[in-house]
Amino acid sequence: MPRDAGVDSLLRDISQLGEAYQHGEQGARERLMSSCQTLFSSLMLPAENMLMTQWAYPTHNAVIRLGLDIHLFEALLGDEDATGDGNTDTKEGGTTFKSQSTSAIAARTDPKAEPSLVGRMLRHLAAMGTVRETGPDEFVATPFARALTLESFRDTVLFIQDDYQPCVTGWPAFFARSGYVAPTSSLDTPFTLEKGCSGQLNYFEFFGQRAPLMGKRFASMMGVWSRDRRKWFEAGYYPVRERLIEGVAGFRGEAADGEEVFLVDVGGGSGHDLRQFMEKFRDDIPGKLILQDRPEVVELADTGAGIRKMGHDFLSEQPIKGARAYYLHSIIQDWGDETNVQILRSLIPAMKKGYSKILINDYVVPNEGAHWLQTSLDCELMSTLGARHRTEAEMRSMINGAGLTVTGIFRHPLSLDCIVELE
Repeated sequence: MPRDAGVDSLLRDISQLGEAYQHGEQGARERLMSSCQTLFSSLMLPAENMLMTQWAYPTHNAVIRLGLDIHLFEALLGDEDATGDGNTDTKEGGTTFKSQSTSAIAARTDPKAEPSLVGRMLRHLAAMGTVRETGPDEFVATPFARALTLESFRDTVLFIQDDYQPCVTGWPAFFARSGYVAPTSSLDTPFTLEKGCSGQLNYFEFFGQRAPLMGKRFASMMGVWSRDRRKWFEAGYYPVRERLIEGVAGFRGEAADGEEVFLVDVGGGSGHDLRQFMEKFRDDIPGKLILQDRPEVVELADTGAGIRKMGHDFLSEQPIKGARAYYLHSIIQDWGDETNVQILRSLIPAMKKGYSKILINDYVVPNEGAHWLQTSLDCELMSTLGARHRTEAEMRSMINGAGLTVTGIFRHPLSLDCIVELE
């Protein structure tokens, strides 16, 4: 094959980014991953691409899903203090894992699985990078394989493969029926068609009324989705002290009403955002923190001390008046413009003019060069809620339609989402 100038350029970029990564340069890891992904796609032949996307990826997902049923990943870890037949120490991401034979791993599966089946599963997982092969019929966990023993990661796999994937498989039937027009109603989507609730229940209502365990798995998935991402209150992102804490009654030793509410997390799910916010600013928060969501959701939230839970429908008027900020994380992206205008207008009567702010934490999609995480989530929103991601112009237009003003858009250089501040 003739040499490709684009590939030569990518190889040079990867070499330079590799050095930057080794020196700990901020953002080098993300840029290196992006360049390596582009190189991989550039080198792959069409038939290889077909087999990888349509053959290898689906079977990889199937092996992971079956692995959860037989507790394969727990078996793969084994007893990390043991020195039995798995005596090869392999270090991955700072953690040492024991290499294990296929027969030893199979013996620890629950329910017990045939060693031959376990071996075939492990070979495919190794080929896809989920485990590492250390010798003939010997395998060792990677950090991802270890993560698959965590409840939140298990729930995420179960939600995506058991609850969500069937509605994606149903795209051809849905779009043939819709005349190949994207859904705009949360009551008529590939999800509602597959679940048999079109015209009756939307995505979230289905969780509450028919599938509470699905709702729990969804909450776990959202926690995994936000894991390792830049938090909106980190340095270099949204300036919390300058724009929220300073100027509040009680800051810098002034007397404050103990019932003053500082921040309301509207539709905050399990409360992971608020918990992390409290850990960061525990001694400086000049008021109460409130977690709001549907009653059946907040009931399950483990918020700990210092966070008050409140059942609330965000389409109804906000009952907490005069808070410093009303925070909406991944809420606006879930709904069409008409519903979002209703959500935002429900907050306006509660806001104290010149003091209260609304903080929208969402993706704002660039006009070109969108990241795969943004585009795949956009497809998920279309499938489940008939919603979509917005460009900055579309976001501003929707906000103006609610009678609010954008007072700032704040981004972190290593984050795909942003904070849109409104008054």
